[in-house]
Amino acid sequence: MIIGCILDAVKGGTFNTGFTLYFLPVLNELHLSRAATSLPFSLARLEAALEGPLVGYLIDRFDVRVMLVVGTTLAGLGFVLLSFVHSYVFFVLVFMGPLTMGFQAGFNHATMAAVNHWFRRQRGLAMSIVQTGQAIGGVVIFPLVALAVLNLGWRPAAFLSGLLVLLLLPLVLLVRHSPESMGLLPDGEREIVHPPSAGAVRPDHRLSEAQEFSAREALRMPAFWRLAAFHGLRNIPYSGVSVHLVPLLVWKGLDQPTAAFFVVLTAFSTVIVRPLMGWLGDWRSKQRIGAVGVLLGALGLLVLTYSDGALSHMVLFAILFACGEGINSVTWALVGDFFGRRNFATIRGWIGMLQSIVSIPGAVFTGWIYDQTQSYTYALIPFAISYCAAGLVMWRLPHPERRAPLELPAS
Repeated sequence: MIIGCILDAVKGGTFNTGFTLYFLPVLNELHLSRAATSLPFSLARLEAALEGPLVGYLIDRFDVRVMLVVGTTLAGLGFVLLSFVHSYVFFVLVFMGPLTMGFQAGFNHATMAAVNHWFRRQRGLAMSIVQTGQAIGGVVIFPLVALAVLNLGWRPAAFLSGLLVLLLLPLVLLVRHSPESMGLLPDGEREIVHPPSAGAVRPDHRLSEAQEFSAREALRMPAFWRLAAFHGLRNIPYSGVSVHLVPLLVWKGLDQPTAAFFVVLTAFSTVIVRPLMGWLGDWRSKQRIGAVGVLLGALGLLVLTYSDGALSHMVLFAILFACGEGINSVTWALVGDFFGRRNFATIRGWIGMLQSIVSIPGAVFTGWIYDQTQSYTYALIPFAISYCAAGLVMWRLPHPERRAPLELPAS
């Protein structure tokens, strides 16, 4: 779990939040519109959609370390290559190719699959702690990236980010796919060598086995499609806002260093919010916590839209927007609760594919709106509506049910 948190911290600081710092320098150097600058981020969503089910299948069938090594190597080399591009076409190819492919395969899917194998009772909290690494990266690593971009330029910043990612390779070799490979059970319990009596079997172990679904079974269930709809609707605002976060805050009257500070504040808020929501989800209801989180995210976007740029309003926006992103781990843990451990990565890959397809236009739409109106208002309002729709879907999410086999009448 600690290694997963470190991996997500590097990814969050250099890629997730870090890339919003590249937006304005790349736009100015390559003489692009905001829609054109946003295009690689939307195309990356398309790539994630296409590779999601395949990557999930490979993680479920092979050692998770294989995908971690491949993904980390590709992501590191992608950053290094990015520092040498001098045309828009090559910027798009590198961003979509090794950079995005590496982070999707080696970080997003692999780490979450490993956590889902290792934890059951506190799965929501465990996933939240791992994914809090992204926010920690936004607090610790993002300011370093900001210093590099603002003082050295975006190319040296990309090169240094690539070296940092490649330094993670020794760590990923320490990850183990499942507790069974080390003679353990989920939640750190010891494997029982001799078959216990029926009364000694833990009821939560029997329940886990009964709730194992194949990807084919999951695809036939309304719960799967509602979860996919939720993640798609939740990801539309995040994909549109996160890429433009620094430009959005500059639009509100902040200068770039101050805007970077509020990106750090948003990440810091997520460090607090994400584990709290993970704990609440395990203690109460993951569905209710997920629904409330995205509704708070919608409120944050409305604060940003209609504020006058006052610092107090920006602080409120940072906290509320962190709530909308902070429930991400809780709702992925719900996938594990619903469908089990054995095929989690494959099922997550299919949900990720549908989520990515829905969110493809987000970043380009946001840039296009600004190019046409010199304002982000008419992008933020639909994003707030999308968050609200996601909350409604999550609130009414049905539980999966396996159809009972038909019983033949006794002869």
